[in-house]
Amino acid sequence: MRSTLAVGFAFLVLTAHTATVGQTLEEGLAFARAGKQHEAKGVYEAILKKDSKNAEAHYRLGMIFLGQRLRDVDKAVEHMEEAVEINPKEANYQHGLGAAYGTEAQSAGVFRQAILAPRVKKAFAKAVELNPRHIEAHIGLARYYQQAPGIMGGDMDKAWQEAEIIIGLDEVQGRTFKASLFEKEKKMPEAENEYKTLLGNRPADWKAWRVAGFFYLRHQRTDDAIASFTKYTEMRPDTADSFTRLAQAHIQKKDADRAIALLQKSLTMDRDYWPAVSILGSAYELKGQKKEALETYQRLLAANLTEDQRKNVEKKIKELSN
Repeated sequence: MRSTLAVGFAFLVLTAHTATVGQTLEEGLAFARAGKQHEAKGVYEAILKKDSKNAEAHYRLGMIFLGQRLRDVDKAVEHMEEAVEINPKEANYQHGLGAAYGTEAQSAGVFRQAILAPRVKKAFAKAVELNPRHIEAHIGLARYYQQAPGIMGGDMDKAWQEAEIIIGLDEVQGRTFKASLFEKEKKMPEAENEYKTLLGNRPADWKAWRVAGFFYLRHQRTDDAIASFTKYTEMRPDTADSFTRLAQAHIQKKDADRAIALLQKSLTMDRDYWPAVSILGSAYELKGQKKEALETYQRLLAANLTEDQRKNVEKKIKELSN
């Protein structure tokens, strides 16, 4: 069983802690949102040294350990279990617990998966029961129904039902998820139709154009990807990401010059936007500018990369240095 789980950080109303602790929790969240996971981890650990029953700190620390940069699944499970034990009626904690169990199941053996499967389902179902509008919990439950064997509670009919619920809560996320179900079944026209419906219903929503762009990019529909990401940049000319994604599509089109121009604009907005730096390296490689590509990838080493990302960058640097 594999669970692709969407995980994130959410603001919560804090009622059981002093103002000082509340501010510290928000400080940790600010660090996490800024990509400073080590600093966020330190904040939450300091809180737990003073108050081991702080459910919110356990939850947020568990989310840190579920992330790619500081992944430690055992610790994630431990902290999520603590959070749920302290406050079993918080939907975010139940969702976090389901995410932790699901992540553990990805690399577990068959017998361990059989133990974890009902725990994953139970946690996501409980989160949905506690908060019927919890989108991530609905997605987690839907992924479970999609990916688990029937003997462990997998049920495609229920996965499709959950997709419709998610559409009702957030059409962008819902149709993106429903399209992924069609893609899994290799029904590409039906998948594309979900994006067409989304764009027809929400033509002024930049998020709709962004997800459509990624769909076309995945399926080598480069011109359609460029058109979608162009709409994204028109609606969000204030973000480095929009120009980065449009550049990514131009890389696929083998138009290095256009990609470089877009990426330079992106990095003018945010010089530390590492996806733009990485794609810029690819653009220089495509253009045959080995020296510039090498310098760009070396710059990436200063980023807060995951272990796998760092290995890939180091491999690129080694290849270009030969």
